[in-house]
Amino acid sequence: MKHHRIGAFALAAALGLAASGSTALAAGKASPDHYVLIHAGTLLAVPGRPVERQMTIVVRNDRIQGVDKGYTDPATLHGSADATVEVVDLRDRFVLPGLMDAHVHLAMEPTFGRHRTERGDRNPPTGAQLAVNALIHARRSLAAGFTTLRDLGSDDTSVFAVRNAINDGRIIGPRILVAGSALAVTGGHGDSLPIDATGDAQARLRDGTCDGPYECREAVRFQYKLGADIIKFTSTGGFASNTGLDPQFFPDEIEAIVSTAHLLGLKAAAHAYSPIAIRQAVRAGVDSIEHGFLVDDEGLGLMKKAGTYLVPTLSASYPPPIFRIPDPESVRIRNEHKAFERAYAAGVKIAFGTDAGTFTHGDNAKEFGLMVRFGMSPMDALRSATVATADLFGISADAGTLEPGKLADLIALAGNPLDDVGTLLDVDFVMKSGRIAKRDGRMIEPFSYPKPSATF
Repeated sequence: MKHHRIGAFALAAALGLAASGSTALAAGKASPDHYVLIHAGTLLAVPGRPVERQMTIVVRNDRIQGVDKGYTDPATLHGSADATVEVVDLRDRFVLPGLMDAHVHLAMEPTFGRHRTERGDRNPPTGAQLAVNALIHARRSLAAGFTTLRDLGSDDTSVFAVRNAINDGRIIGPRILVAGSALAVTGGHGDSLPIDATGDAQARLRDGTCDGPYECREAVRFQYKLGADIIKFTSTGGFASNTGLDPQFFPDEIEAIVSTAHLLGLKAAAHAYSPIAIRQAVRAGVDSIEHGFLVDDEGLGLMKKAGTYLVPTLSASYPPPIFRIPDPESVRIRNEHKAFERAYAAGVKIAFGTDAGTFTHGDNAKEFGLMVRFGMSPMDALRSATVATADLFGISADAGTLEPGKLADLIALAGNPLDDVGTLLDVDFVMKSGRIAKRDGRMIEPFSYPKPSATF
């Protein structure tokens, strides 16, 4: 790794982008630009298109300024003395965009939940405990090459706090889109209130528990006020709560949730197993169906026509360690209905999602092996975790590919994932928004320590 002090680059096809990664210093002077030249032996800049050999990715602060053929030599560049350039040698590596997981639960971890249940302790963890969990799990996910995550259900504080710390630059972590508390009916999948709090209106809002369209609209608006990036609701029961697989929300409640989310500029995701619930959610305009294990052909047709994404979470059914029995029902249902294979064959949009939190965070990439095992090509699997997820998240202008103007989110592997997706289990270089988070297989120290704004 080499560092050079250089000036303004005379690079071909320079875009003249603002140095969005720069911050204002106390004296009012802008920080000098920092450039990183990434020499990539094999580059998959846009999953779905052919790979390229011997390429240089030019990163200016947090964004990609250019993608050039050959290995650019910083010594040939001229300019002012206040900019710096770093050369990252990945000439023996396969470089691709940072991965995205559309369905995680960062505050959760299966061993904790399982032990708590087995010992009969029903007291929920505190928000502080959940925030520590989320911080650790976010770092594990970043180390595994996942630079963007969509957290689909926690509480009203924990993951928000971790997201904000990352966004403020206090820690290098993945970009997190937060749902806050998943919306659920009283007694349904996701209702975590003790029985004596069922009538407590404030507790219901914080937990996301709602009945009837008016209360459901209020629940969406409350999550929005907390700062939610997306709204998640559990339209059916689920395996983890033993609440069955059938519908739990009425159609007018689903319509109220989805329309209110869209009115506020948020997307809506529906946890849904039952074919009836899936059809109801798609007709209401939901943006993604999570799991979808029992989807029927009519539902697939509606999803394809509407452009609704399926987030298959194969890892959550096949099974995660939380189900410590030899042949869980989730495996039987998945193998019998083959929702993922049928959706793929029907041309339904598929976005990569795992349900990490029902299994160990950091093992998210095992989902690629299941997708390929069940018939998806390695290229399409990679596209589902980059181009497709960026589209589902509404961030395609900034992420999902390695092209000029995009944020510099990228990873590198020793092997070729198009030949063996198992290589995605061993990511040895990670860059998030132009900052190196992992180098030579080791994570960079996570925290920054800004000077206090006041003394006491």
